Amino acid sequence: MRKGTCALLATLLILGAGALSAQAVTLNGRASTQAFWFADEDGKSHFDLAQYARINARQLDAANTVSVTGYGRASGDFVQGGGVDGRLYYLYLDKKELMKKTDVRVGRQFFFVSAGSAIMDGARADVRAFGPITLTVAGGRNVLFDTTGEETRGGDMAAGVQLSLVGISQLSADLSFLITYDESERAREVAGLAASKRFGKYGELYTQLRYDVISEVWNEVQVGARTAVLSKTTLTAEYFESIPTFDATDIFSVFAVEHYQEALLRAQYDLNPKVSLSGEYRHEGYGGDDSANVGELGARVRPSDGTSVYAAGIWRGGTGGNLVGFELSGDKVIDKKFLLGAGIQYDKFRNEEAEEYETATKFWIGADAKIRKNISAQARLEDTVSDRFDKDFRARLALNYDF
Repeated sequence: MRKGTCALLATLLILGAGALSAQAVTLNGRASTQAFWFADEDGKSHFDLAQYARINARQLDAANTVSVTGYGRASGDFVQGGGVDGRLYYLYLDKKELMKKTDVRVGRQFFFVSAGSAIMDGARADVRAFGPITLTVAGGRNVLFDTTGEETRGGDMAAGVQLSLVGISQLSADLSFLITYDESERAREVAGLAASKRFGKYGELYTQLRYDVISEVWNEVQVGARTAVLSKTTLTAEYFESIPTFDATDIFSVFAVEHYQEALLRAQYDLNPKVSLSGEYRHEGYGGDDSANVGELGARVRPSDGTSVYAAGIWRGGTGGNLVGFELSGDKVIDKKFLLGAGIQYDKFRNEEAEEYETATKFWIGADAKIRKNISAQARLEDTVSDRFDKDFRARLALNYDF
């Protein structure tokens, strides 16, 4: 475990101990033991065993304004070896009303604003002292993970600020700024805006904008509209464009990238309480004359309570190649304690450089079981038959204990 993580644990223990009162502490969460069997692209077999734990402690003070929340994982490959990989995803202490209309969070936490997100060891403050505007400020050590664990180095920092419009009926807006440092060098600087406005029964308009200050480009633009004004019908129209940007300290930041654009139309029609139809069309542009058209048509049928069947056909044509396929899946609840599911996905595709079509078929079956009030289990078996490889069998088993 890294020194930074140890220091974080010690700090939270001290803060938590200082908040304790004579009353009983409420502790709840979930422990999940999971096993995975699979083969990688080289045909090597793997058996991963992982232990996940999520905890939440409340009633740490008389007014119940202090709580501690944590989530982490320990895992290892028992076939290929390599030792145990431990990850602490978050562990933080919340204090409500530290000052008037001010909440504070200290520790490892996932911080998300309209300009971006980060996992960081640090502090966050939410101030609601400006009428309908909430001010959020956060900063700390930028936590980065690689395939074997944490790779954060000295000088890796992240900070953000956001102004949120709250308390106004059918309107929301977030204006934010996020900056990160890579070993004390400025790596990323992004301004963001997310907003939505609902017009009663007529529908909703929404947008997401991100501007990369260092590259001086709008690296993400999304605008859309959604309406259910037509009886039994939900319609969505959306436009999205993106210019990929990298950290200024990344070698890939000097490479040219293509401008991606996407126009989407989506519709869902509820024929009756048991049958709904859906369709989606996307036009994708990759810069210049490169483009593709993608579509999906589906139907969901609920023949009885607790039973659902979904069937869909998909297609794609244009830059990169062509594809046609279908999906058929279903699930059924038995005695309110068991959920059984199964499905098949079939694709027939051809890359631009290839002369012939290839096929891939995925079969899967799964089950959820409620063993006791606080104990449950999930299992899934999956097999893919493809022209590109001989074997791709995967299995997952999870046992969950809620406390």
